[in-house]
Amino acid sequence: MNHPRRVQLGFRMDEDVRRAIELLEDLKEIESPRILNFSHHDLDGICSAAIIKRLLQRYLNATVVTKLPPRFMLTTSEVEDALADGPFDALVISDKGTFDHYDDFLEYVERVLVIDHHLSDGVPKRCVVYNPSAHRSVPTAASLLCLMLAEELDLTDEYDDFAALMGCRGDFVFDPVLDNCEEFAKPFIERSARKFKNMFEPKVERPTMFDLVDRERTTLINQIGELLHAGCLAHFYQSAERFYGPELVLNCILKLADEKIKLNELNSLGDLLSHLHLPVSQVLSNAYNAFKSDWDLLARRAENSILLNEVQGVGIYLIFAREAPAMQAAPFPAILPYVAMTKLHPLRTSKNHQNVLMIVFCPKTQGVHISMRSTGGVLDCHILCSELARRIKTLYRQNEGISGGGHEKAAECFISGSVPMYAAMHELMSLVREIVQFAKGGSGLEEKVKAFNDDSRIPRP
Repeated sequence: MNHPRRVQLGFRMDEDVRRAIELLEDLKEIESPRILNFSHHDLDGICSAAIIKRLLQRYLNATVVTKLPPRFMLTTSEVEDALADGPFDALVISDKGTFDHYDDFLEYVERVLVIDHHLSDGVPKRCVVYNPSAHRSVPTAASLLCLMLAEELDLTDEYDDFAALMGCRGDFVFDPVLDNCEEFAKPFIERSARKFKNMFEPKVERPTMFDLVDRERTTLINQIGELLHAGCLAHFYQSAERFYGPELVLNCILKLADEKIKLNELNSLGDLLSHLHLPVSQVLSNAYNAFKSDWDLLARRAENSILLNEVQGVGIYLIFAREAPAMQAAPFPAILPYVAMTKLHPLRTSKNHQNVLMIVFCPKTQGVHISMRSTGGVLDCHILCSELARRIKTLYRQNEGISGGGHEKAAECFISGSVPMYAAMHELMSLVREIVQFAKGGSGLEEKVKAFNDDSRIPRP
């Protein structure tokens, strides 16, 4: 099925899509509406924000205020602070999870639209929600969902396609070297490969963070994705303190569109940087060099993973390591979890596992960050991180800053400094031990793991 056809079918068949379009159509009754967009600070969220901004400006002549705070779940205090800039006609929340408390924001803004692709922690009943993963996992990217809405209104161009492509790249939706892709995004990725042939051609160069299996080759789209990921971290490096990384990357993506850069003629990162001009190109270049140096440091730290056990073909490994020095205060997965992802395939093949689950235990300035990454199998990273957060919250009354969840193959658990590090490790090991003991009893492990999530509604990072 080609991509335009999928958009048409989605609009006709998906009630959530229709409601999202109707909300936008309703805003046409307002002359030059003011719209507030909170989006995730990672590459997918930033690309979502770029598509949303361009769509609302063209469709509604709207004034769009974009916020990219460093934490995942949107809070009431963040909304209240943003409203100090004046009233808004709508609030769009993109790539920041699906939480039932988002209904509370209707007390501040008349219209709330949630565009998301994460597994739900409680679906709002009064907001308009477009999330294919609200009730079951549908691997995709929020930026692609934003593009599909814009396409239904016939308001997209190659720069929106590029933004969605980068968002999909940031969330590991496809691998251009191996030529594979998640099913939902496949028509779009196939179309993009024809449109941006220059970015999909494999070449023998330094592997990027996105080259998880074939570490001998890469592509320009992977290189651009890694450059922009490093740009998101620019404010953590001393040389770029006056820039906030997510805003820097957002402005870069918008600038490519504003200046009508010929994307299908780019052949290297140098070509891209030459269009961004100083000082932005220099800040991005410096951040990227620092990122690559930190990557090499962390790759050495992650060499010695520990095999905890194997459960129904899934080898469970542990890495205990600190983040790069500049990333110690980052309240999100910065570099180390991505380094760990590159260890999955070698362990899977060399140790003869059907699948691998990697747990990264990372002490940070403000607590402990536990990441889980897997190649698949019966163990669900989202459910395990949610359950771990639930257990720790139950044990500690001062439980602000404890959150967990994400996706089936990638999830996070953040544990604030009020919880001792040894306690976090104890609960993690207890959870692993429980899974192993249950598995020894025979079948039904998958149902047991899913049962963890029945009463868990822990905010994800």
